[in-house]
Amino acid sequence: MIHGRGWTTLLTSDDLDDWRLRVGHLLGPHEIRQADAARGMPFHHRIRSASAGPLKLVEFRGGGSFALERIQAPDRAVLWLPSQGVVEERVEGCTLQPHPGMGLWIRPSTALVGQIQGHCGGISIVVPTTLLAVDDQEGYRVDAEAGPMVLNPFSRQRSGAVVNLLRVARQLVQTVASGGPALQTLTDSLIEQLQTWDRVDPWSAGRLPRAEQHCRDAEDWILRHRHRPISVADVAAALHVSQRTLQASFRAERDMSPVEAIQRLRLWSPPP
Repeated sequence: MIHGRGWTTLLTSDDLDDWRLRVGHLLGPHEIRQADAARGMPFHHRIRSASAGPLKLVEFRGGGSFALERIQAPDRAVLWLPSQGVVEERVEGCTLQPHPGMGLWIRPSTALVGQIQGHCGGISIVVPTTLLAVDDQEGYRVDAEAGPMVLNPFSRQRSGAVVNLLRVARQLVQTVASGGPALQTLTDSLIEQLQTWDRVDPWSAGRLPRAEQHCRDAEDWILRHRHRPISVADVAAALHVSQRTLQASFRAERDMSPVEAIQRLRLWSPPP
């Protein structure tokens, strides 16, 4: 849970209709239906909001079982940062499952259905499309074939850009909560990251930096051995590097410790 003077509680309710109206006001029109098999599951949700310059942050937290159908508004995109539970999103037959530690980038005009089961929570950063234009001559272009994208820090595509984007987004959320003086700098940095991350892969050409190569080699080894207990010492020994070097590499390139990487790779990966 995020605490701080920058957040305003908009709704605390056990009424699904109250929640639907508030969500529609904040994010655009939504259709909600409660799951037939879980009508006995109590519904309770809280919504809070905060602002960071032109960005709006909306925190959703609670429990229940329902489906949330919506079309993302054409004038805004959303960066969803889950912090508890998993909201399963379905887009044109594809299922996306962003876990805590990941993100979900929802482009404008995208139709999707979220399946919510049990307790869940996270923060939506609402981004007007006017902020995503690279320059005044060219507005933000939306590829008609491009739907939402799970931002996974372990992805081999755009991994450096994804990690940087998630790092800045988390820092912004924390700064809004504490009311720190760096809020404007972080807001500008996040907007800059959002303008470029989806277009450029910093590792697409040339040799990988050593720290990035350490992370990828470690992740490959962890996935191959995830069926048994793994320690940071095991991974470092397999890569022939020191534990300190491995720690520094994961902090620099994944914004997490090797222990967190082992836990998340096991959680996010299918059984061997």
